[in-house]
Amino acid sequence: SILNKMFFEKRILHLLFYYFWKMEILIMIGIGILLLLGLIGSVIPALPGPPLSYLGLLLSHFFISKMEVDFIFWLGVLVVFITVLDYYLQIYGVKKAGGGKYAIRGSVVGMLLGIFLFPPFGILVGAFVGAYIGAKIEMNQNEVKIAFGALWGFIAGTILKLCTSLYIIYILLF
Repeated sequence: SILNKMFFEKRILHLLFYYFWKMEILIMIGIGILLLLGLIGSVIPALPGPPLSYLGLLLSHFFISKMEVDFIFWLGVLVVFITVLDYYLQIYGVKKAGGGKYAIRGSVVGMLLGIFLFPPFGILVGAFVGAYIGAKIEMNQNEVKIAFGALWGFIAGTILKLCTSLYIIYILLF
């Protein structure tokens, strides 16, 4: 009776260890997928890159290893700031170059069409061409300058998002 009880308890502990070990591997795979999607989303505007990477960091914090709560909070604030700033930078680039609302709308529409029509470089070409066409509709004399403003705004936002996602990956790896 005592031997059966010991065998049964040992078997339950073994099954629990095996279950939690498998769950940890699944969580690590989920974290890896979120980090990869975060990197992809840093370049492709349809995916929110840094928030996905931050979600992977939160999964790691809650299930794998603990980090300082203050650090996680301020990193979350940074991720929100970078995400909002990314949307503003392209608009700022067009406005700074002298473009109006048609040029802004053209750069956004061109970027979104470029994703699907000419991947992977269609994003850049689409933003440029869209801003150019929008500036032409506005009858602005600086179409090329406005188009480059949209391009530089997009590139600046992409670099910020990519650096943020890479920093989160660095935190998790080292």
